[in-house]
Amino acid sequence: MKEYTPIVDGFQIRDITYIGLDSDCSCGAEKDFDIVKWVECDPQQVIDAKTGKEKTIDKYCYSVGRLEWDEKEEDFNFKSIGLRWLESNPSTKVIKMILGFCEMMTPILENND
Repeated sequence: MKEYTPIVDGFQIRDITYIGLDSDCSCGAEKDFDIVKWVECDPQQVIDAKTGKEKTIDKYCYSVGRLEWDEKEEDFNFKSIGLRWLESNPSTKVIKMILGFCEMMTPILENND
């Protein structure tokens, strides 16, 4: 799991995680990225989906949106996961982080075809 940005106001851009699939499986989405919202919680025991081992967490994240690279337009498309993006109340700082990430990745993905 690659994390592309630090957590900014509770949001982060990361690789897409497909539960139940190998961690090296990009499944054709190596140019797509998840926007996740981090939430703090009381420490609790959970089973790691990849290792099957028990671990303690004090925060978790969930997808609120996705950045998908459009080969034809050579630009990103943004897709909300249902209404999660609207419900997550992103700050201006988060929106600037996402736009900055898109600006940084565009020349890389344009030349990666």
